Amino acid sequence: MTDQSFKPFTRGDFFVPTPLLDPAARYPTGASAVRQYDSDFVRKADVATGRTGLISGLGIGPDGMLHILDPQARGLDLYAPTGRPVPVPPHPDAGFGSILFEAGGTYLMGEHLCGGPGPFAGQGRVMRFAADGQLLASFDTETNGGVSGFLGVTHMALSSDGQTLYHVSETGASVYAHDLVENRRLGAFYTRTDPPGMLFGLAMLPDGRLALALGSMMRLLGSDGVAHGDIALPAGRGWANIVVRPGGNSLFVLDFFAGRVVELTLPGFRLLRLVDLGNPQGMTSLVEVP
Repeated sequence: MTDQSFKPFTRGDFFVPTPLLDPAARYPTGASAVRQYDSDFVRKADVATGRTGLISGLGIGPDGMLHILDPQARGLDLYAPTGRPVPVPPHPDAGFGSILFEAGGTYLMGEHLCGGPGPFAGQGRVMRFAADGQLLASFDTETNGGVSGFLGVTHMALSSDGQTLYHVSETGASVYAHDLVENRRLGAFYTRTDPPGMLFGLAMLPDGRLALALGSMMRLLGSDGVAHGDIALPAGRGWANIVVRPGGNSLFVLDFFAGRVVELTLPGFRLLRLVDLGNPQGMTSLVEVP
């Protein structure tokens, strides 16, 4: 990791991956970097991680620490609220690409990859860690590989009681559920049957419904897995991830292909703003300082 620092974190700051993509690469990959914005999406800092891959997950823990997950580089980087990098505790050699923080200080990381030997090797598991990075549990989650065959647990969401994990293999058709208490697969919670049959990111809404990014729109699911209808998004086919803001009054949907962000109110899904960050194939994740 290069010795670069962000500006000290301020409430409302956003962090977004900004890769320098290699045009010759078969899959989007390149020099990994993260950009820090203020609450109005004015640029504050750019930090290169020193890795080559594609950052897929960002998270800010209860201690204010920024976690940066790069599954292709099999990397995890940590930054303190001061903006400075800090040492990363030892953790399993896995391509983690998503992170969720649980009550009590533990956190879950999803193994983004489930391919055979090679750059996409993995088992598509979810692992639980203590606040100090100690591995506490490993969950043998169900995956389908997505259309490429090597995508494992790419996106995750937790039920309000923290007992059930919902997850997808990006570009696959199913949302899977996993009982974290019994460490038991619960099977497909929802399977998309309308074309093209692909799912992307997901998020748990404050009212207990799941929101799914479908590329061109957003779909809502009830707690029983029944679809509650679709929410229109601005024209485009790259709407691939959903992030609920800390206050729970709005959410962001991220356009991977065009590098845009749209904000919608909750619970009404009224358009608040559409911001073009000029970041094509970089909008995999976004995290906000609460």
